[in-house]
Amino acid sequence: MLLRHATLLHLDPPAVEAADVRVADGRITEVAPDLAPAAGEVVRDLRGSWLMPGLVVGHHHLYSALATGMPLPAEEPPDFPAMLAAVWWKLDRALDREAVAVSALVGGLAALRAGVTTVVDHHASPNFIVGSLEVLDEALGALGLRRLLCYEVSDRGGREEARAGLRAHEALLAEDGGGMRAVLVGGHANFTLSDATLRDMAAMARAAGTGLHLHLAEAAEDRAVTGEPLVARLDRLGALLPGSLFAHAVHLDQDELARLEAAGAWVSHQPRSNMNNRVGHAPLRWFGERAVLGTDGIGADMLAELQAGFFRAREAGEPWGPGRFLAALAAGARFAGAHLGVRLGRIEPGAAADLVVCDPQPGPPLSAANLAASLVFRLGAGMVRDVMVAGRWRLLDRQPLALDPAELAPRAEAAARALWARMA
Repeated sequence: MLLRHATLLHLDPPAVEAADVRVADGRITEVAPDLAPAAGEVVRDLRGSWLMPGLVVGHHHLYSALATGMPLPAEEPPDFPAMLAAVWWKLDRALDREAVAVSALVGGLAALRAGVTTVVDHHASPNFIVGSLEVLDEALGALGLRRLLCYEVSDRGGREEARAGLRAHEALLAEDGGGMRAVLVGGHANFTLSDATLRDMAAMARAAGTGLHLHLAEAAEDRAVTGEPLVARLDRLGALLPGSLFAHAVHLDQDELARLEAAGAWVSHQPRSNMNNRVGHAPLRWFGERAVLGTDGIGADMLAELQAGFFRAREAGEPWGPGRFLAALAAGARFAGAHLGVRLGRIEPGAAADLVVCDPQPGPPLSAANLAASLVFRLGAGMVRDVMVAGRWRLLDRQPLALDPAELAPRAEAAARALWARMA
């Protein structure tokens, strides 16, 4: 396929250029102005549309896709642990196979429509553990999304439930994901993980050559309950593995964040979730280069997340400007690509053909100098028109090619009603 007359929006590093893009066998093979079509090549004239790399949700909870609109507690929970107990731990325990599958389809479709081509998911369903990752894999694979999956191991349901969480990873860890799927070893958070379980998680990840994915210092209670510095505990238990992803890091100090960076670990920042759960503002000034943006299950609109994060950081006096937020958005592609074994987030020969076509928004000329600020003040997911993953169109004219949203809608409504009834 040859995509002609596009305006390329490079995110890493920021750049804007007019060029054609040739795609073959799932990868970009050539980028240059005025490429001549080859014999038998499908040609699509983008007529000045914006073309950018597919986006990555650096930390997601697809199982929350059916939570929007659900009944909330009559009284506001007083703190984050109480919110977990009153809402989220009721939700995940009420999930069954159908709810997990529908959540993945609903959340995956929302991701595609926001220009996301890779989802880093963190899953929990204590009454449907072993087999749950396969259901997620099938649903996201049908939509054509790349995915990094894990199950949220926890001791909150007892040691046997924790062992089942570990077993949930085994089948997919043993398979080759073909560049479309990778598996991390997941866990909830320090305060719901025993020493023995954390050691087992680290041993499984180390043996599989992968990393961990868990919440770290999301709320102050994480440190208070364990009674031990969190990063030091991970290190003591052999769980400070390179390539791991630690979500939130709101209540870590400068030395702890530097220790994560030195270990080759990554952190993800979810500003909207932090605000919603009132857990505090992450100390962005101490975040290193391996910092990505996620949503923590509040949709999959990464441009909205970037914008909210910028304004919240500005209000808090944190030194992250538009350029630093763009760097974190782009870093998600480097993190995911390293685990998937493909080059993501770039429009260049050899990179994966994960591309997003956007309707241009008339205004000042875009340039390398103003692209980051334009992402904050001008661009948005509403401009996403078409999405390509691995060289195949997965969204055309804002409609998915793998399913009919009108057919999914009644299934999603029925699954949500049943889920909420089980929660009650």
